[in-house]
Amino acid sequence: MHRNTPNNIRNPGICWTRLVRYFCLSFMVDTMYLSTNDDLTEEDLVLLLFYLQAFLVCMSVAVLPLFIEQRAVFARERANSSSSVVSYVCANFLATLPGIFLIAVMSTTLVALLEGLNAFEYFLLNLFLSLVVAESMMHVGAAVPHYIIGIALGPGVFGMVMLCEGFMVPCDSIPDYWIWGYYLAFHSYSFGSFVFKQFENETSDEGIMVAYGNECMDTCVFGCT
Repeated sequence: MHRNTPNNIRNPGICWTRLVRYFCLSFMVDTMYLSTNDDLTEEDLVLLLFYLQAFLVCMSVAVLPLFIEQRAVFARERANSSSSVVSYVCANFLATLPGIFLIAVMSTTLVALLEGLNAFEYFLLNLFLSLVVAESMMHVGAAVPHYIIGIALGPGVFGMVMLCEGFMVPCDSIPDYWIWGYYLAFHSYSFGSFVFKQFENETSDEGIMVAYGNECMDTCVFGCT
């Protein structure tokens, strides 16, 4: 932990390059979906929520090559019995949390506030947890010999779950042989939560809530029987 945190700060590819990339994309989204744009409809906001949940999460894979480079150092230390797998994984996980939280705060501030989205705190929590779960794709680095293979596998998995999360094809219309992807992917729950918190208090949102299967999310979240 005492080594991973300074390394993450010094290495521009792990934190600072990601921060700049997320800032640029969030700023572009912000200027397109300004709350003063009266031409935007509620359906347009659903597209915004999908983009934020899907693409911002997918960009987490870009840091995979840097973690694979660190794997060689860990392999030497593991061979010398100076480090364990559990301590290495836990230290890496904890060291990445501050940077992920900073990215989530910046993206949420740029998008949720200026777009006038509802539930700023919930939006921040949802995006932060989604980015944390996306870091689990770093496990791909332990299974592939080269970062190019990891870069190919990571977006491939994320692309598959984007199709299954209930935006492009509603949950009720997903074929039985793909429905497992809907329930397995954390994208489904993250996107559904974004939609629910944005439209739960709107008066003309019934069609949107029903279309994305969120019309009874309040009862399901708080103990539906």
